[in-house]
Amino acid sequence: MNKIRIILITFLVFILLNAIIVFLWPIRTNLKFTNFSPYSEEYSKSLNLKKEEILDLYLETWQRERLFEYEQYTGITESESINGKHVNISKEKGRLVPNNSELCTRNVFFYGGENVFGYDVTDKQTIPFYFKNILESQNYNFCVYNFGRRTFFSTQENILFQNHIYLEKIKKGDLVIFIDGDNEIGNNKIINTDFIEENYKELHQKYWKLYKVGIKHFFNLLPITQLYEVLSKRNKPQSNNETEEKKTELNFKNIVNVYKINLNIRNLICENYQFNCYNILFLSDSNKRNYFEEVLIEKNLFELKNFKKKLLRNKFNSLNPESNNFLAGEIYKLISIK
Repeated sequence: MNKIRIILITFLVFILLNAIIVFLWPIRTNLKFTNFSPYSEEYSKSLNLKKEEILDLYLETWQRERLFEYEQYTGITESESINGKHVNISKEKGRLVPNNSELCTRNVFFYGGENVFGYDVTDKQTIPFYFKNILESQNYNFCVYNFGRRTFFSTQENILFQNHIYLEKIKKGDLVIFIDGDNEIGNNKIINTDFIEENYKELHQKYWKLYKVGIKHFFNLLPITQLYEVLSKRNKPQSNNETEEKKTELNFKNIVNVYKINLNIRNLICENYQFNCYNILFLSDSNKRNYFEEVLIEKNLFELKNFKKKLLRNKFNSLNPESNNFLAGEIYKLISIK
């Protein structure tokens, strides 16, 4: 009888602990962001926002209900957010570029990673938005679309680009601008591939064996388990930079080769459909440039480099508005509008 009582008490304590975590976790999170300053003083000042607006920007960027969702073919995309004060994302139109006209003579499509998307800046402070401002100042009535996505590299961009062709988003004569560089990974796995493969294997087996997976996921998804995971990640040692550098050197031959192939595919598609396409290489880490030397001779490839102006990034490696504005101007210099 005592053993049964101990088991029951243990079970009730276990349930109570999970209930307490569920109750306290959001409260603790809200308290954490009271008077929270997410960025450095220099970066915050460059945003030209009030203190509470800066916090709203950070929360909309990094603390949405769900940051990413699965997308067929490309793997992931930023989750849709259409009522934000500063960050608005549409499945159909990408990151919002305000003031697009309903009657544009032509369209401009930007593809790339987080630099294009514009992390930690508002909808009106991204590279595509500033590029649109430049076009308007030159009396071009063009709509500009921002399809930058976090961690995206040339292969994913090509797939997304082709999907937009299937959907007839891009028309003859439209401008298509790809900005690549830091995110190139060659044939390496994209983010969350291992997670998706593992779950697919576990969930596709005999029906009477699925209970094993159910039990595993039940315990893995308990609040107390999730709290343990969060705390353990904080105590994990940081990756060894030297090891990462060696890994990079071993992989870069493949990375550059895949990038060259993707460039050729784009150029052939653009030529066939009569799109005005531009491939732009932008490397925040100048040490990586040596790896891409052989690519720079490729057809229709331009490089953003040797700036007299120093670009400002925050701790998340996001560019500030002034840097985005400057880069938009540099990109415009490379573009020939016919």
